[in-house]
Amino acid sequence: MTHPLKRIAIICLVFFMGLFASQRVAALPPAAPMDHVALTAWMDMSDGNPSDVIVEVNVNGIKDWGRPDEDGRVDLMLPADAVTLIHFRRPGHLTKTVSVDTHNMRDSSFKGKKAGLSFAVKLEPNTDKEDLAYAGPVGIISFDAVSGELMIEQDQHLVPGRPQKVVF
Repeated sequence: MTHPLKRIAIICLVFFMGLFASQRVAALPPAAPMDHVALTAWMDMSDGNPSDVIVEVNVNGIKDWGRPDEDGRVDLMLPADAVTLIHFRRPGHLTKTVSVDTHNMRDSSFKGKKAGLSFAVKLEPNTDKEDLAYAGPVGIISFDAVSGELMIEQDQHLVPGRPQKVVF
């Protein structure tokens, strides 16, 4: 079994390699080892470039961050048996968080295919919502405890919240 810090260091390395080495072609998530799941998040970049977007990744309490490539692509390798929070931040926009829980992920979860997930994120301007924030993660990706099947929940409920500033 790999030491947890070594595993997190590998995840971070893969994350940054994915950010800097991504090709301009829309592709499937990279192949993942059996104890990991490859995740690709696509940022909607129709209103500008991704240079002011920060993607913060929190895996079991250990944080790291990066930026999407010029096409808005973010590649991550997430460990099995972990809860990962992925925060998408941009000045002047509401921060969105996606939770990925891989605790019940099984080989059967992907029906014989490589373990990979892909989703899109569009950050909403906070011009008329300055005193609001999302109540929690806008997306929760997990696996059923019995069958191992992929489960996805969405909740974009806004609540009064403390405005957050993105610091570069």
